[in-house]
Amino acid sequence: MPATDEPAPGAPTWTMSASELDDVSNLLGGVESTKREDLRAAVMEAAGRYLRWTRQEDAMPLLSRQRAQLAKVKNAAGRLVEELEKLASNPDAEFAFLYQLQRLSRDAEIFNVPDLATSMNIDVVRDLIAWLRDGATGEPRFLDDRSGPKSRPSLYLFVLSLCRLYEHITVKPATHNPYEKTRYDGAPQSAAGRFAEFIVRLVDPEVTPMQISTAMGYAVLELRRLRTAT
Repeated sequence: MPATDEPAPGAPTWTMSASELDDVSNLLGGVESTKREDLRAAVMEAAGRYLRWTRQEDAMPLLSRQRAQLAKVKNAAGRLVEELEKLASNPDAEFAFLYQLQRLSRDAEIFNVPDLATSMNIDVVRDLIAWLRDGATGEPRFLDDRSGPKSRPSLYLFVLSLCRLYEHITVKPATHNPYEKTRYDGAPQSAAGRFAEFIVRLVDPEVTPMQISTAMGYAVLELRRLRTAT
């Protein structure tokens, strides 16, 4: 995902018609005329981000290739840890290595502490590389190459932004309910869910109601976690 929300050259765009704005306003229980254009702008901005993210997701390499690249990082870090341990029997080389790290770190302001000369030692460097190695080991669930539909971080983030917009406009917490009375429907049935589903389906008709419902579940849990953390 990009670190900035600035539109990239040739980025896909989406616009909201006047009739669609009317429908969205009705789903929110009515929006003051002075705030309708703000609502349109907020939805279009979130939609633009989503479309850029989906384009990036479509360009991602296969998970098997991503796993292979992560394994290369893990193996390279593991070999470096082994070579660093050998410096213990080469004290002059160890001193030269640490001295150069200290100088480069100071120039780059990576470590800006007065006792750098005494605090940095080969064990610190080795532990740092081991930390990188262990990070590259990862957990299987983060790179799951199971059959069936893959996870859609872009959809989750889009739905999360729409839930936040819903809460900002209605001053009500977003909730999620996939049941039509007592019957499990799979599609979002809460007010926030219907709002999110309507917009997502306008922007990306290929997304199913059940996919939106799944994203709603995660988004509502995240918003609830953020409220209890403050």
